Order: sequence, then structure tokens, then C-alpha cells
Amino acid sequence: MVKRWIHIALFGLLAVGCAFPNDLDYPCVVGSIVSLDLEGAKEIHIDSEAREVSVVLEEWADMSHVKVNECTLSENASCTDIGIWLDLTKPVKAVLRTYQDYVWTITATQPIERYVRCAGQAREAMFNLESRHVYVYLPDTHPLTSVTIEEMKLEPEGSHIVSTTGYESDLEHLTLTTRTVSFPMTLDCVTERSFYVEWHGEVYEWHLKALQLKVSAAVSEVEAHCYSARIRGVFASDGSSVGVEYKKVEETEWTTAVDVTVSGVGVTARLTGLTPGTAYECRIREGAEASAATPFQTEQAVQPDNLNFDSWHANGKVWNPWSEGGARVWDSANKATASFTGSATTPDETFVAVSGPGKKACRMESSFAVVKFAAGSVFTGEFVKLQGLGAELAWGIPFTAKPVSLKGYAAYKSTPITDADSAHGYLKGKPDTGHILIALTDWSDQFHVVSSTGTYVDFDNDPSIIAYGRYALSETTDKYISFDIPLVYRNTRTPKYLVIVASSSALGDFFTGGRGSTLWIDELELVYD
Repeated sequence: MVKRWIHIALFGLLAVGCAFPNDLDYPCVVGSIVSLDLEGAKEIHIDSEAREVSVVLEEWADMSHVKVNECTLSENASCTDIGIWLDLTKPVKAVLRTYQDYVWTITATQPIERYVRCAGQAREAMFNLESRHVYVYLPDTHPLTSVTIEEMKLEPEGSHIVSTTGYESDLEHLTLTTRTVSFPMTLDCVTERSFYVEWHGEVYEWHLKALQLKVSAAVSEVEAHCYSARIRGVFASDGSSVGVEYKKVEETEWTTAVDVTVSGVGVTARLTGLTPGTAYECRIREGAEASAATPFQTEQAVQPDNLNFDSWHANGKVWNPWSEGGARVWDSANKATASFTGSATTPDETFVAVSGPGKKACRMESSFAVVKFAAGSVFTGEFVKLQGLGAELAWGIPFTAKPVSLKGYAAYKSTPITDADSAHGYLKGKPDTGHILIALTDWSDQFHVVSSTGTYVDFDNDPSIIAYGRYALSETTDKYISFDIPLVYRNTRTPKYLVIVASSSALGDFFTGGRGSTLWIDELELVYD
């Protein structure tokens, strides 16, 4: 009986022991993919929080056999799932091992440009990728017995269309004929044709079907800006008497567009010299006939407040780039640096781009703020709060217009880089760089930049960025120089936010730059088309 109680007691002790933490537990060391270089990749985005790597491959890359040029893992991490080659036709699960296992997912997409362009085409071709069918559309006045195909691309870059097979008529007989492909070429497309495409040693069969559409004169699209507009339309005639007309809604006389291009049954006109914020209408003219009028509205040439940086007010040691009680468009990180080194971003009344009563410029200087390097900066949005050794900034102001560029004046004093984080230590001693950037986005809310956690905007890959431009200054200037930053549009969506950021050290977010580097900006203006 005693022996039995001893066994029970030992079992109880073991059970209780398992309920308490093990003081010898291994440390928690997160395994991460720091960088990945793949042959044939044009974009690679690493999301450390989601443990995902998203890859966009070039058209010519073989998704089933992608070479890994280099893969860098975090310290003490290892992985046997990422070798010399990756098959990215499906998601790759990669287990990174430290003292624990961390599962990462690598996925790839491969956008492929496909097109079929025919003489007199009524609309763009449509593709069914699953069945490899392509549909081309011609006006109902165009005979399908004589379709001129000018260009065709059905598979990735580097593929070759070798032949086409289809029924051809000599008015008495239908004959199944195979022809070697050389564009442009005229083919009988009354019935469905096959095109054979060779790529990476494989031959793929595509099926082309020509369809006829009834076409009448009409405006199909209006892309309106502030001072200009692009009109696209279709027509039913031979194009010899086609034109585009426009007028203000309240006027009675129509103006004929001068800059007009006719292609197939499509017509495009560019209108210039329009009045911003005005209601217009346009139509397609075919000889004596005209299509129904299509209304459109030009945009307003919106300029946010204080782009000239003439309005400032001080709150103790903190300079704010707006007048007291006025509208706040700009803010800075002065609240984070003022108690240590004073405001890093200040008004300058002695060194301005345009002289005159009350004229000021925005001066930003990089310095060491007791424990961390801090760049002078200004941005559209607002300072939120101090967070750790950094700050939280809400970037962006509400904005729906579509400017084509940001112009203004800038001056710069570059000093050698004195401070750097671990990732940028190799830059010490090299000249510092200041920069100005602009972006239009359709974020659902302002973007919160948090330097202490490394939360920044990914200007290259953020899908919410509609347009972007950047200007860098790497040399000292003895006076103001003018700049004009073009906005490169990535899509046609309507913006929700305008982001403009200027910094005396371009890598200031990473606590990297030269003490004393100084950037001045003045008299900014959004330029509209």
C-alpha cells in the first residue's frame, strides 16, 4: 500500500511540474526572410507581419523553374525549403527554423500582355484564358472573309506564332488551309481559326473568332482634366468625314477639335484651352450627321493652403507651418525634437525664393537629438504623438484632383553622413541627400508612419498609390533652384489623399543622415493639364 501511495505521489508531482513554466525554455527568436533575389522577378514584396513574399515575374520567366540568386534570412534562422530553384506555379511553403518554426508563404504572379489588332477593329479583343479563345470585333460593314490582322501576341514575351489553320472560301468551295504566320496578313475569318504558338519547347493552340458589331457614331469615353480633355468615340462611315465637336453647355456654337486621330472605326481628339470647373459637352460628327451630345465637367485647379510657406506660428519652442487659428495643411516632427534641440523645421525670412513683405521659406535641418539622429522635415498631414524613440505621423490631406506635377524652388546644404542605423552603416562619410516627394493615394484613411516600429509607406508596391514623383538633391547649392516633379500615374482612379513630404536627409526615417544637412523649399505649386 505504501509503495502504491509513493507511485501516486510521484505522478502528482510530475503533473504539477508540467503545469509550471520551464525556466530552461529556449528564447523566442523570430525567423524572417530579410531579402530575396530571384532571376526573372521584376517586383518582390516582403510582408514580415504576414510572413508572406509576393513575387511579380517577367513574362519570359518560367514559373516552374525560377532560379534563386540570393536569399537572406534573419540571424540564427535556417531553411531547407528555399534551394537553388523554386516552382512558383503554386504557393511555396517555407519553414524557417530558429528555436521555433516559422512558416512563410511565397506566391508569384506573371502578368502577360496579350493583344490582337486588326484593321478597322471596332473594340479591343477579348480573351478567355482558360479555353484559349480570343474574340475580335469588327463593324458590321466589314466582311469577315477579309480580315487583316496587323499584330498578335497570345503567349509570354519570347513566344512565336508559327502557323494558323482555318477554312477559306473561293466562292465555290471551303478548304481547310494551314498558313505560316507573318503579320500583317489578311485571312478568311468567317469560321473559327486556330493559331499555334511555340513557347519554351511547347506548342499551344489558340482559337480566334471574329464577330461583327453594329456601330453608330457615339462618344465612348471622356477623360477630362482642368484645361484639357481627351475624347474617344466610334463612327460607322469610312472615316473621311469624321470629326469631334465641343462647346460649353450654355453656348450654342460648336467648336471643331483640331488634334484628331482616326484609327479603324475609332476616333480620338485632344481638347486644349478649356476653362477649369466648367460644364462642357461633346459629340462625334459624320458629314452632315452628329451623334448625341455627351456632357463632361473639367476639374478645378486645386491649390492647398500655404504652399508658399508664408504662414507660421510658434507654440513655445515648437514652430508650426500654419497661421494660428488657420487651416493646417502642413506639419512637422518638431514636437519630437523641440525639447531637445529646438525645432528642426522653421520659417526663414532672410533666405527666400521670392522676396517681398511677409515672404518666408521652409527651412529643415538635420541634427542629433540627444539619443537619436533626426532629420528636419515637413509633410502634408499631422503629427500624432511621440512613440518610443520615434514619432507617429499621419500622412496625407483629403484631395481629389489630378495634377500633373509639383513645381517650386529648393536649396540644399549637404554634409557627410555622420549617423546611420545598422542597415545603412556603409553610407557613413558619403554626402547626404535631401528629397521632396509627392503621391496621390486612395487610402481609406491617412497613413500612419511610425519610425520606432519601421512602419513606412512602400511607394514602389503600395496598391493604393495612384501617382508618384520624387526629386532628390545631393549637392550643395548656393542659391534656390527651380524644380518640377512629374507625377507618374499608375491608374485612372480618383485620389482621396495628397501626400507631399520634404526632408533634409532622405534616410531620416532610418535615423541616417548628416548633422547640419539643410533643405529649404519655397513657393510650391501644383501644375494641372
